[in-house]
Amino acid sequence: MSIATASATYLYCVVQSARDPLRGTPSRASREAPRRPRGLPGMGAPRALDAHGGVWVIAASAPLDRYAGETIDARLADLDWVSRCAVAHEALVEHFSRESPTIPMKLFTLFTTDERALAHVTRARRRIERLFAKVAGREEWGVRMLLDERRALAPIAAPAAASSGTEFLLKKKATKDARQRLVADALAEADRLFDALARAADDSRRRTPAVEGPTSRMLLDAAFLVPRRAARRFRQAATAAMRPLTDRGFEVSLTGPWPPYHFVAEEA
Repeated sequence: MSIATASATYLYCVVQSARDPLRGTPSRASREAPRRPRGLPGMGAPRALDAHGGVWVIAASAPLDRYAGETIDARLADLDWVSRCAVAHEALVEHFSRESPTIPMKLFTLFTTDERALAHVTRARRRIERLFAKVAGREEWGVRMLLDERRALAPIAAPAAASSGTEFLLKKKATKDARQRLVADALAEADRLFDALARAADDSRRRTPAVEGPTSRMLLDAAFLVPRRAARRFRQAATAAMRPLTDRGFEVSLTGPWPPYHFVAEEA
């Protein structure tokens, strides 16, 4: 078999369901959701591999001439292509997570055959069962908080004519001290926001902040695992906690619901 016709088994997620998740009667949430996404470009249609005991592996055939060897190495350098693949992968995972407990697999998880993919799930069965118990009936919400230092410091750092070199240095030091106080106070506010929302969630993760812009400082990048039945209360709590921060010039955002990516990554 040539590489042009050969394929590998690509994994999207592992699903807990009493029936084939591709064939079962959908819930109301699934019926109201958009049609099932197609998955990654160039791959076959999603398939459900039976791992037995109510566990299913959502997979697809990945052509090796597009997803292996030098071809995939070259494409991984194309951030636009990787981003499109990530969006397609996540869309399919989110589709299944609306219906059943779902454990997302990492982007570009490939096995040579269906059998090897199922063997991997079998070996990890105990961890997978623990994760299903952890995420069942729950969803992930994200909160980010940023500080625009330039805007916050503008009233303090407004230019003014200095009558002497000494006065200039004093003003420069005052601005530096004000910035340090501003950042310290802002980080304390971020801690308080995280603690308040963590109390309203079943679990929480504080992620390493992304690369900051020239004037923006990422204060908080967090994920919260919330029971679906409590999602409305969590949103209300988040909105109430975020509103005074927004009024004070912080940039705060709430996103979700998502599959519980950050609560399975360490174990899946």
